[in-house]
Amino acid sequence: MALGEKLRELMQRYLTSLEQVGLMRDLNQAVQETLESVHYATLVAVGWHGRRGLLVLTNAGHPPPCWYRAARGEWSWLETQRASERGRPAGVPLGLLADIEYDRTVVKPQAGDLVLLYTDGVSEATNPAGEELGRDGLMNIAREIDTSSAQAFGTQLSSALRAFRGGVEPADDETIIVLQRVGDEPAHRIARPPSA
Repeated sequence: MALGEKLRELMQRYLTSLEQVGLMRDLNQAVQETLESVHYATLVAVGWHGRRGLLVLTNAGHPPPCWYRAARGEWSWLETQRASERGRPAGVPLGLLADIEYDRTVVKPQAGDLVLLYTDGVSEATNPAGEELGRDGLMNIAREIDTSSAQAFGTQLSSALRAFRGGVEPADDETIIVLQRVGDEPAHRIARPPSA
């Protein structure tokens, strides 16, 4: 409960910050202090800058989001650089290491694009034979689903996961969040007096 209160406080403090650096630093410290370095937490922080049309994601040990680009009709993973590319750890769960820096990914979704956020219970779902869905399996399912709306996609993905599990209840939580860019932000219009 204490961690939940701290999370709410930090979210309110950093609500307008596009960088997410301070949020991730303070969240990491809060998890270390509150959970006494015995536990950790995974998280993907997502921010939207409406005026510029930018989606900012910072990943702390959470499964990588998927991005559907409607104009190309293709799916890809939204991942930060790997540790070997930067010479320091990447995507470390909150609370594991002190003074860790988190990298952010910035993308500019276009109208019709989808971004899929999900918990590891989705990619680690197992079928009746005990085989795990995995990232490749999730991506294969995503490629077969209707991408016309976030709601249709989310509903069909939930059904596909249930079918993959053979109707068996999930062993872990399966949280799915689907974001969709539905169009360009409305332009600001200058009110003009009617002409005489």
